Amino acid sequence: DGRIGPPKASQAGPPKANQAGAPNASQAGAPNAKQARAPNPKHAGVWHSSRRAAGRHTGRRSAVRQTAGQGRRHAARRAQVRRAVTSPSPGASLDVRTDPWLLAALMAAVAVIGAALFALSPLLPDIARDLGVPIAQAGRLPAIYSFSLAVSAPAIALAARDWSRARVLSGALLTFGLAWCAPLLLRSYEAMMAVTLLAGASAGAALPAAYALAADVSAPGDRARVMGRTVAGWSVAILGTAPLIAAFAQWLDWRIAFALLGGASWAAWAMLRRGLARQHAHGAPAAAEPASNLRASVAAVAGHRRTRLVLLANLLDMGAFFSVYAYLGTQLRAANGWGPTLAGLTLACYGIGLALASLNGRLIDRVGTLRSARASLLILVAVLATLPWLADRPWLMAIGMVAWGLVQGGFFTAITALASDQLPALRGVVTALLSGSTYLGVALYAPAAGALYGSQGLWAVGLLSAAGCLLAALALRRL
Repeated sequence: DGRIGPPKASQAGPPKANQAGAPNASQAGAPNAKQARAPNPKHAGVWHSSRRAAGRHTGRRSAVRQTAGQGRRHAARRAQVRRAVTSPSPGASLDVRTDPWLLAALMAAVAVIGAALFALSPLLPDIARDLGVPIAQAGRLPAIYSFSLAVSAPAIALAARDWSRARVLSGALLTFGLAWCAPLLLRSYEAMMAVTLLAGASAGAALPAAYALAADVSAPGDRARVMGRTVAGWSVAILGTAPLIAAFAQWLDWRIAFALLGGASWAAWAMLRRGLARQHAHGAPAAAEPASNLRASVAAVAGHRRTRLVLLANLLDMGAFFSVYAYLGTQLRAANGWGPTLAGLTLACYGIGLALASLNGRLIDRVGTLRSARASLLILVAVLATLPWLADRPWLMAIGMVAWGLVQGGFFTAITALASDQLPALRGVVTALLSGSTYLGVALYAPAAGALYGSQGLWAVGLLSAAGCLLAALALRRL
């Protein structure tokens, strides 16, 4: 019977792998096929490579986010610079003529502060003899004054940027007068250094405030006249105030001369108060610079390339100027046997040239401020290299001082105009940095100038200063 025969292969054969006999791989606690499969080194390498690639992608995304953050910060800084370049300056909408008393007070403030530095040079031998120190050591006082001014000018301008200019200038004039009355009671060189530091800090607060206040209280059509009168205080300092201090030092005593300078500072303060009251009565109170973030203001100025180059050129030129001027009075007295009066009068010839330059600002506007600054620097290279050789020829020295004042005044007018045009919304900060760069240059030049004067003579200082003016001209070529 076919039913009792041997089973068919499909029926009686060995059981299939999924029938009774061998259990299913997925049953009876057997591990999952993915788990039971032996790890393939090749697959493991792919897995690790994919993990590394994922890590690299994560790192790239983090770097992209970091770069994007930096880009946003740079964009914000560039926007701050653009706002500073295009925004109008405080007080630009004023349409009231500046009060004559206030204008005279601003000129007097600049004259008093400038006279302190110009008067120190011819009085160095008297100060050194009275305090019992070498002339080379006393010659550090102008550098100390300059360094204090250089540090305090931007620091005070930034810290007091929300204060009115009048408040800053008033406090600075009172402190300046107190500092120069202090030598009446002091008898040591160290005390004189402290007094000079205080006077320099007061000057650093006063000069930028005076320049900014002049812009605040002037109408746009009258601003050049007001700024010109304010800057003319430097000519008054050289032609009038500094020679008077030198004369009083010879007739009486250098301490009394500086005390009189302190009294002149208080007189300028009184004129300022009266001028501000009259200006306020006319309906044009002094404006303060709009409140701004300190970090943003510094970043805006530091990020503006043209402003940096202007400040660098000013630093190099002003350091060169004061390096020669600081020792020129001593050289004149030694070469001609003069006292401080004749030396001071000869140095005052510089103020004649400076006054001529300031009265011809329209010529600088016609030529162009940048071109005028470059040309002045190149002429100064020859002037500073030649001037030390004229010390024993008084009449030639007087003519040379007039020429020096004319060319240096042209540069000063041009570089001030360039600086004020860069960032109108931050004009107060830029003006403070311009003053700071002036006296920082003096402080940086002073050690090398003092060493050269002591070892070689004034001619070596002249060559150093000429090289500085050449570098300044090269810096302005990049504008």
